Amino acid sequence: MILARLLMLSLLSVVPLSACGGGRTIVIDGRQLPYDQAAAESFAQARDAYAAGRYDESANLYTKFLETFADSELADEARLRRGEALAKANKTDDARAAFTDIVEKHPESHFKKSAALELSVLQAKSGQPAQAQALKSTVESMSEQEKQQAAPALAEAFAQSGEHGESARWGAKALEATQAGPERDAAKKTYESTLANAPGSELAKLVAELDTKSPAYGPAALRLARIQAHTGDRLHAQDLLAQLINAQPTGADSDQARELLQKLQSTQGVNPVLVGVVLPLTGDLKPYADSVLDAIALRLDLGGKGTVQVMVKDSKNDPEGAMKAVEDLAKAGVIAILGPIGLVEGPAAAVRAQQLGVPMISLSRAEGIPAMGPYIFRDMMTNSIVAKAVADYAQKKLNAHSFGILQPDSPYGDEMTRFFWDALDAGGAEVRAFERYPRQTTTFKPFVSRMVGRANLAERAEYLEEEKKILAEITDPYRRRKALQTLKNSAAPLIEFDALFVPDSAKMVRLIAPSVAAEDIVTAGCDERELAVQKKTMKKDDLRTVQLIGTNLWDSPDLVDEKSSAGRYVQCAVFVDGFFPQSQRPATHQFVDEFDQAYKRAPGYLDAHAHDAAGLLKDLIERKKPQTRDALRDMLAQMDKAFPGATGDTKFGPDREVMKPLFWLWVTRGSIQEFDPEGAPPVPPAVPQPAAPAPTAATPSKP
Repeated sequence: MILARLLMLSLLSVVPLSACGGGRTIVIDGRQLPYDQAAAESFAQARDAYAAGRYDESANLYTKFLETFADSELADEARLRRGEALAKANKTDDARAAFTDIVEKHPESHFKKSAALELSVLQAKSGQPAQAQALKSTVESMSEQEKQQAAPALAEAFAQSGEHGESARWGAKALEATQAGPERDAAKKTYESTLANAPGSELAKLVAELDTKSPAYGPAALRLARIQAHTGDRLHAQDLLAQLINAQPTGADSDQARELLQKLQSTQGVNPVLVGVVLPLTGDLKPYADSVLDAIALRLDLGGKGTVQVMVKDSKNDPEGAMKAVEDLAKAGVIAILGPIGLVEGPAAAVRAQQLGVPMISLSRAEGIPAMGPYIFRDMMTNSIVAKAVADYAQKKLNAHSFGILQPDSPYGDEMTRFFWDALDAGGAEVRAFERYPRQTTTFKPFVSRMVGRANLAERAEYLEEEKKILAEITDPYRRRKALQTLKNSAAPLIEFDALFVPDSAKMVRLIAPSVAAEDIVTAGCDERELAVQKKTMKKDDLRTVQLIGTNLWDSPDLVDEKSSAGRYVQCAVFVDGFFPQSQRPATHQFVDEFDQAYKRAPGYLDAHAHDAAGLLKDLIERKKPQTRDALRDMLAQMDKAFPGATGDTKFGPDREVMKPLFWLWVTRGSIQEFDPEGAPPVPPAVPQPAAPAPTAATPSKP
């Protein structure tokens, strides 16, 4: 246990054999031994089992010892050691009871404080909320010598209770108490792990309290300096590193301090007209990177002949490669960095740019990138932005209050569904049907059927009632079987949702939509001719229509490909994208024409966003002439007007995420068209329907 090395020497080594037992003897395994000798041997067996890692055996031997030698002077320590063995054997409840017994029933025990501390550690591990205060009370009752001896255990106990600042303080004391050599090296590793969890404010207090010559000062100062550098406070980080080097000129800590200080100082020289670009120019993403460079070249002269210079580095679609590219650009003096585009490389590049204090406009859609720090901005829509936009529009403009979700079993499907469902919860809507289908399937009928109660007819009261009548009234086996089949085929779907959300690609939606229609789910609510056909076919005048809604992956010619004859099934569908090449917005139209004339192909959404980000940087550099990275960062954060880009008028919000209008799209007569989300919806809003008979299955729970 954690206190074993901290407690007083075992009483075994200091108690004379005749001290307690006098002339008493006891028979052990057929041998008549002096009482104290027998006690010492029994105690040693339990202690040796613990040392060998046989904790269950050790606990049992200590229990037997206490039963046999209850009045031995070793009994006091045996009670504590038994608790330690039980804890090591993961018998937490028994260990807690053992330590509680010492604290409450043996108040004069030499090991009472040690037992109280062990009890605190166990309580901390079990997450008991009052642990921190109880632990502090235990510490207050200890002498300074006891505190010093228990410092390693106290560091662990406070860490377990969530008091990481206190844990770091006691970890520092423990490190200071060790001798130079292997013991201190081991203690330092433990201390550094403790520092990793301490908040910056607590680290700052600790660094201020420590003697600069202390072995605990170096690791704490390094950790604090890294936090300061990461949050953009590079001046304080450099001052602290210089102080560490001056106080401790030699050693591993000062070597690391020099390396970090050199990196921070190497990025001080800035060329105010040099922009860095980080892209995966090798690897699987190279085709996308090449196209993005083409789009950037329409704004910035890659040949170095423009007013704004460009330096391009390969991220290799690798976190380490991305960080190295950012570091090289920072050393070269770029005033800002554009890119990268990948999910994996994006966060790594952002972390390094933030550490070095270089403004970055990321083109990666990985969630949370701007949260890396005040130097990190993003001009790219994320899955969370798309999902929330669709959910909000469906609720506020399409009057949808209940939803079905049919999603692929994939990371994209899971993430989109989670964000979409969260937005529904926030808006007060509910999910009434949910199904997840295998990623590679091409058969969707079973999943759609379950969503409308046709796969579980035995759970529907009206079906069971009709089935019962058939079984009672028709005796002929053939006629009965035919009647049951007719009943099954004629069972109306229980459609309890106003809109159906499918977060999958256009190709898959093209396969899914006919299966939706096959279950008598009418989705063409905007098409009067199609509705007339459906009413006649289904012999119903009061059809309930369901609105198909989707994500930016729907924006593809595959969705309405006439060869597949599936276009009619996605008629009236509504979805959103971050770029629409066919848009008639002036800036969009101009970019598409320029790109097509230059490269003889249509641009993609990555190209459009990169083009806008490059244009935005060029505009600020040429118009406002920032001379430092901090000045450019402030300009990006406080743009006086939105930049008119191909993807919309662009500026950054308080969270440094891009703020721009999305492109709202719908399917009409076999083509994808843009519409104004602020105007009247292109499809009829959901009409409140009488409540359908509810299936016995419970409302779906969020996955």
